[in-house]
Amino acid sequence: MKAYTIDYVIKAISTLLEDGELVYIGLNSVPALIGTFMARDLYKKKIRIIGVAEAENPVRVTLSPSTGNPFFLESSPVMITADSFDLAQKGKLDVMFLGPAQIDEETNINLSVIGDYENPKVRLPGGAATAFIFPLVKKAILWNLKHSKRSLVKRVDFVTGTAKFSNNKVFVVTNLGVLRYDRKDKKWYLDYVYPFTSYEQVKENTEFEVEKGYMIKIEINEKDLEFINSVDPYELRSALEIL
Repeated sequence: MKAYTIDYVIKAISTLLEDGELVYIGLNSVPALIGTFMARDLYKKKIRIIGVAEAENPVRVTLSPSTGNPFFLESSPVMITADSFDLAQKGKLDVMFLGPAQIDEETNINLSVIGDYENPKVRLPGGAATAFIFPLVKKAILWNLKHSKRSLVKRVDFVTGTAKFSNNKVFVVTNLGVLRYDRKDKKWYLDYVYPFTSYEQVKENTEFEVEKGYMIKIEINEKDLEFINSVDPYELRSALEIL
């Protein structure tokens, strides 16, 4: 059974989630969606799942082109987006995922434009409620499947949101590994790598400084692949694969 690179990203996300957490999944967050259900249903972590599909802890999931699929509401109560954001404002939202195009050394993230704001090279989808929720959520898990010096930069082209003035935990999960931001020394540490990646590779492809952290290796086993394929039977995640 073939494992894609994105499967390691999914496993890493499931590893970062902990018992007792309330987890919010945004729109088109494929790795976050599968990784969260993997943590709950395969690894039996006691987490509660809400998100843009407005379902309260859905019983099951099958990946579709949109993670906002209303079919998540089957056999599940409704949790509207406004109520989810209200939980964040009250400090009751534990985890949220964001997929920025750029992340910098100060935890600033960019989902808006590449290049000058008035005359951008690329106009991105935008931040929606990123600026509001990012500093409020207790744990922010950022994901980017193109780890390079163009995505992990010294300074983002545009600050869509920041956790710079927050006290929350911030992680970045990429196709090369998992970085953790340490607020005490204001540095990023590499905590997880994959069997095919290394600290040297991460350092070479990151514009800001990265220190060696726990350096735990993420492995994929048959049960992991069976679960991932049960959630994504049509292998839609392969469209996000890094060649």
